[in-house]
Amino acid sequence: MEFIMLLLVLLVVVIALVASRFIDNSNPFQVQRKAALFSPVERSFLGLLDKAVQNDYRIMNRVRLADVLDIKASVSDKNRRSTQLKLNAKYLDYVLCEPETMKVVAVLDLVNPQNKEGHKAVPDWFVSGALDAAGVPYLRIAIKAGYTVTELQAALAVKLGKPAPKVEPLLKGLVKKGPTRPIRTVKPALVNTALSGRLMSPALSKSQIKAQSTALVQVS
Repeated sequence: MEFIMLLLVLLVVVIALVASRFIDNSNPFQVQRKAALFSPVERSFLGLLDKAVQNDYRIMNRVRLADVLDIKASVSDKNRRSTQLKLNAKYLDYVLCEPETMKVVAVLDLVNPQNKEGHKAVPDWFVSGALDAAGVPYLRIAIKAGYTVTELQAALAVKLGKPAPKVEPLLKGLVKKGPTRPIRTVKPALVNTALSGRLMSPALSKSQIKAQSTALVQVS
């Protein structure tokens, strides 16, 4: 009896495995939606890049190299096929375009140089060589914390042959180093008598003179 029960259990397990495999193979769309389009690092850098370019350029993300470069007409069919396969397989992180014409101005790739397995840590000779041959400025920017908008603008200016942006001071405006009005003295003013040339105290009232005279008399 126990042996029969064990066979039944094994049979149920086998049927479940076969059924699950059959169900998986029957559905051609074994996919699910990602949590977000960008990683936190990519999203943070995109916000910084938006501030750096302002309204001068439009930023496109994850663009195929084949969408940026065309193959010359003089290339043989064999080289055309191999080159097209490479262009289709390469993706660029950020592409700057002119807002009106959507002409490609520059290409930026984020790089994680911590180890060889990091994102684009190893330079791709085909990407850099192809962009250079087509005259497209290409920047590889290392991932790090603390990037500023001015630093990114300066890096773009160097690649695009533009003047570097001016560094704004940390504190804007004038700093007052001292009071702008003269300080009054807290000591009582003395009267300068021009006739005698001596400094004397202010005049006393009649009651003060009388009290002083009385005191003098008592002392004497």
